[in-house]
Amino acid sequence: MEHADVLGILKKFIEEQIIDSAGVDVSPDTPLLEWGILNSLSTTRLIGFVHERFAIFIPAERIVGENFRDLNRITRLVLECEKDAGQVPAGQEVSSDGRR
Repeated sequence: MEHADVLGILKKFIEEQIIDSAGVDVSPDTPLLEWGILNSLSTTRLIGFVHERFAIFIPAERIVGENFRDLNRITRLVLECEKDAGQVPAGQEVSSDGRR
């Protein structure tokens, strides 16, 4: 997926599922943590959404404030994890059912 596509999907989720106020618009550089839009509970919900929507796993070591500061950073994290998920380590083949 492209950056703009992922950004749009995440923006819609945050605006509709995380923010309680109708009509609030989040920009790509809105400081989500600083403004209290994301907290531990809402970040967990967002990570669950990312897992379901994009079928990727975000490793625990990547779940740090720096990666959830704003929509641009979250989008980069999703794209990086998506890219990492598509890579197979040298010497490991993937079978037709997706198992290594």
